[in-house]
Amino acid sequence: MKLGLDLEDVHMNIESRLTQRIGITGKKLHTGRSRNDQVATDIRLYLRDEIDDILGLLLRLQKGLLSLASQNTNTIMPGFTHLQTAQPVTFGHHLLAWFEMLVRDTERLQDCRKRVNRMPLGSAALAGTTYPIDRADSD
Repeated sequence: MKLGLDLEDVHMNIESRLTQRIGITGKKLHTGRSRNDQVATDIRLYLRDEIDDILGLLLRLQKGLLSLASQNTNTIMPGFTHLQTAQPVTFGHHLLAWFEMLVRDTERLQDCRKRVNRMPLGSAALAGTTYPIDRADSD
């Protein structure tokens, strides 16, 4: 969709395009929803997409670590604690430690996605709206 510079912002562009496609009903897009709702929804949709992209990249990295770890089960390297050489470990074992850290990061991002994936439409600018809007039904 090409944004028209003659319209106030992206939200007015969306309303204009919707009205072109479905008629006057498109003008009711804002019923029971404030600009604050739309901004919060847009941010959440953007974050959800970005989290999905990052999760995909993390999965690729984890698969790569597992593959490299399986190739290095006999490659010895020094293990460290407090920046001091501690004991010999395999490079594969070292890589699995990184894999497990990424598992925890993945879980954190998945939890974050659940929290981001909530519908704010209908909250209005402050304390809701008098229109009977079911926020759970808006997504």
